[in-house]
Amino acid sequence: MSLMRFKPMLPVDQPLINETGFIHEIKWDGYRALAYLDQGAVSLESRNGRNLNARFPYLVRRLQENKAQMVLDGEVVAFTEEGRVDFSLLQQAQKSADQIRYVVFDVLYYLGENLCSKPWHQRRQYLDTLIEGEGLVFLSPLLPWDVQQCFSFAAEHQLEGIVSKQMDSPYFPGTRSPLWRKQKIKRDLDCIVAGLKVDCKGVRSMAVGLYQSNEKCLYLGNVGSGLGQVELDFLRKSVRLLASDHCPLLNPPKDDGSWIWFRPFLVAEVEYSELTPQKRLRHPVFLRFRLDKKPEDCNMDGELS
Repeated sequence: MSLMRFKPMLPVDQPLINETGFIHEIKWDGYRALAYLDQGAVSLESRNGRNLNARFPYLVRRLQENKAQMVLDGEVVAFTEEGRVDFSLLQQAQKSADQIRYVVFDVLYYLGENLCSKPWHQRRQYLDTLIEGEGLVFLSPLLPWDVQQCFSFAAEHQLEGIVSKQMDSPYFPGTRSPLWRKQKIKRDLDCIVAGLKVDCKGVRSMAVGLYQSNEKCLYLGNVGSGLGQVELDFLRKSVRLLASDHCPLLNPPKDDGSWIWFRPFLVAEVEYSELTPQKRLRHPVFLRFRLDKKPEDCNMDGELS
């Protein structure tokens, strides 16, 4: 395939304050992918240049129907039967083929012309004529409200967030630019610290969980990000008081000898992006210890309702 190769342009994690001239789109929670279309030949490639054709052959077949020569930028996304974006379905690509789509939001090259230097609004005009319908491949919709209303819409519909793009923005391949801004929906909950994963260097992460209605503690995952030296020292000293021979979790992680289990006493506030259908926290980050909260108050109904 003789088409020019590109790396995706990336947004910065920075909210809009008083800036004007931006449009807003959904921040899709999937796999970023560039689609190289060359008169029926297609190469669907990840952000790092890995070929995804074998993983998503049904998307490739749909893209092959377009006989033009162009390079598209978009996201491979999975939807539940109810229409909600669900990243975990992408891990089962063969089982959930009928639920996976390619959402297109930019065009970088068309009929021999590199479009990257053109402003976003002109590239969008190209896309409006190139991508039609709502099938396996569709055009990412623009959100028609101001930034705060768009953010509220994303939160209400359990989306990952929004991306705001300067309407005159060129496309800078491989660059993270403030001309594109992302704002993620961040959720938090208070969890029971059920144990510590340790190695020769010390504490690596915490196992956290929540009580179910049957008073069994459900394991939600490990949290290591956000723990500073003060918190790590606190956890190390807590071992003497809280260590237990009994794991308090209903469904504990595999114990390879690196776990120190705790009596359910310590509560931690954790920020996360999503709770998966398998009841696992995605991208958890420690915020603080909640010494003012009782562990029995950390339950699925109260924290996740």
